[in-house]
Amino acid sequence: MSVIGIGSPRGDDRVGWCVADTLARQPRAADARILKLDRPGAALLDALAGRRRVVIVDAAATGAAPGTLYRVSLPDLAEIPAAASSHGFGLAQALELGRGLGVLPPELYLYLVGIDPRRTVGIGQALSPAVAAAVGRLTAAICRRLAAGGR
Repeated sequence: MSVIGIGSPRGDDRVGWCVADTLARQPRAADARILKLDRPGAALLDALAGRRRVVIVDAAATGAAPGTLYRVSLPDLAEIPAAASSHGFGLAQALELGRGLGVLPPELYLYLVGIDPRRTVGIGQALSPAVAAAVGRLTAAICRRLAAGGR
């Protein structure tokens, strides 16, 4: 299984990277391929190429409380307003392109962490407490998925 943490160096937008870093230290994730991508857009498709099972983690300014966790399906991703991304060509658009090209992995698990976009302005800024707590919860959930063989 591959785990892709998407983010940027700015505050709570780093949450995907933080989940990837935390997973990399977990013994149960030793066999996982863990990547950190900086706002990849269409380049995400290269990271997905040839993979069978992939978990993607990204931040989303959904308007819900920061730290809110979402497990979404690909069709549902387009319905989340922030899934359009502040990164221009964002996660929803990249995955839709991948679906159209037939290059998505057969098993794709999407996790979003709700953030406050005002907490994404400072490079290197620490995660807010609520988003930091979500890192632990989401890492545990992904470890359970890894232990179950991706199911």
